[in-house]
Amino acid sequence: MVNTGSLDAAYEAALYRLDIMGRRFTLSTLHAQAYAERVLNAAHCHSLTIITVDNPGSQRCDRVTFNQQHYQLTQQLRHLGIHFFPTSALAPQCDWPVEHGVAIKDLPLASAYPLNQRYQQNAFVRINREQGIALHWTSS
Repeated sequence: MVNTGSLDAAYEAALYRLDIMGRRFTLSTLHAQAYAERVLNAAHCHSLTIITVDNPGSQRCDRVTFNQQHYQLTQQLRHLGIHFFPTSALAPQCDWPVEHGVAIKDLPLASAYPLNQRYQQNAFVRINREQGIALHWTSS
């Protein structure tokens, strides 16, 4: 079972870097709504869902496994014609390595949960115009 208290603290302190059309944005769940709007305007979308396939179940995975999973995810998104941007996440207070992922444009929230669960991830970050930057848990 995942200790959501310690994970919550790590996610709250985490920084998410998004590379959107030649511009880099760094954000956290603590940023104000106005910053979320700026990121979404740059991406020309209503929402972004940040998903990584690294460290499934909060267990460290080797780079080969990560690379295979990341490649599978990005190829699937490209095949489906889904637009996404590269991301990286780091938790300054932890010794976890940088986690690379994707920020998917306008992915319905109902689709984000099963996609995240497919890669055994505990949570994902969603940016939208109504809620700003929010953490969504997919496991308990």
